[in-house]
Amino acid sequence: MTVRTLGALNGTLLLGMVRDELRAVCPEEGGRVFFQLQAVRSAQALASESGYGQYNGR
Repeated sequence: MTVRTLGALNGTLLLGMVRDELRAVCPEEGGRVFFQLQAVRSAQALASESGYGQYNGR
C-alpha cells in the first residue's frame, strides 16, 4: 500500500513531507516512513557539510 501511495512522488516531494502529511497519505506506515526519510535527510546534511556530494566524492 505505501509503495503504491508514495511511488508517484519524486524524492524532493517525499523529503519535503512532514510526519502529519505522511500519516494522512499512509496512516499505517506514515510514522515509520517519516523516520526513514529523517535518516536520508541527516545523511544529506552531513554530506553537504563535509563537502561530499553524491557526485563529487573525494
